[in-house]
Amino acid sequence: MLEKNMRFGQFIKAKRLKDPRELTLRDVAKHLDMSISMLSDIEAGRRKPLDSEKIEAFCAFLNLSDEDRALAYDLAAKDTGYIPSDIDDIMMHSEIGDMARFALRMSNAGIADEDDWRALIRRIEQKKGKPDD
Repeated sequence: MLEKNMRFGQFIKAKRLKDPRELTLRDVAKHLDMSISMLSDIEAGRRKPLDSEKIEAFCAFLNLSDEDRALAYDLAAKDTGYIPSDIDDIMMHSEIGDMARFALRMSNAGIADEDDWRALIRRIEQKKGKPDD
């Protein structure tokens, strides 16, 4: 399944099943201090995604990469319709967030396009020393 079509529950189930420790629902539920049935319902998409505290605990328990952690937050946000909780503070309560929302609205208006965003991301990646793709 393509990541852009993946739901939060599918993502955490896939990560749990791919873990070399062969983690069961019971193992993960115990670590997250929640019931097996609740975790099962989340994986099946019958309940809302984990909250940010539990997403952090899940990512740490499974030793997920920063990219997977960000994807977990994004998928949870997509399922709930809220701003990803890992960026909510900066997005809504900072000058950077003000600029980001302005830039997103410029995209929505058709003024900035994907090429503009790719160029910006490349500049940011170069700034932090990450090689271009």
